[in-house]
Amino acid sequence: MPREGVSCSLCDPELGPLITRSDHWLLVLNRNQNLLGKYILVARRHVDSVGELTPQEWLELHRQIRRATTLLVSVFYADHFNYAFLQNQDRHVHLHIIPRYAEPRQFAGELFEDPDYPGHYAVPSPVRSLTDEQAAALADALRRKLTGFISNAR
Repeated sequence: MPREGVSCSLCDPELGPLITRSDHWLLVLNRNQNLLGKYILVARRHVDSVGELTPQEWLELHRQIRRATTLLVSVFYADHFNYAFLQNQDRHVHLHIIPRYAEPRQFAGELFEDPDYPGHYAVPSPVRSLTDEQAAALADALRRKLTGFISNAR
């Protein structure tokens, strides 16, 4: 939970479409889908600073980054990734995982382009939101593939 008297949107259980959860992290679709599959890893406990993460949280963060990256490569053939702890609006520790694409991708009847590739990523304005149905379909596609990874690992 956040400090007393301080609200935190990332502590909200309705943060966004959940892809998966682990002991210390939630993998959630970013509300801004300007780049297909963009998501965030959110610390399950409220922590204000990356430097305050425990060794267990760091270790698991590494595993979750690898898993999230592999997932987007396997589903949408992402060409590259940017990773950012921004914390400008939300002081709660979270890592943006931003897939980059050399060519446009299509999903749920929408075309997703990365006009800045391979240059610096620029967040476009306004935010590109999906419909609830499109967001649910995207989350389902990622969860299904993730379930396949887990089944194949056994």
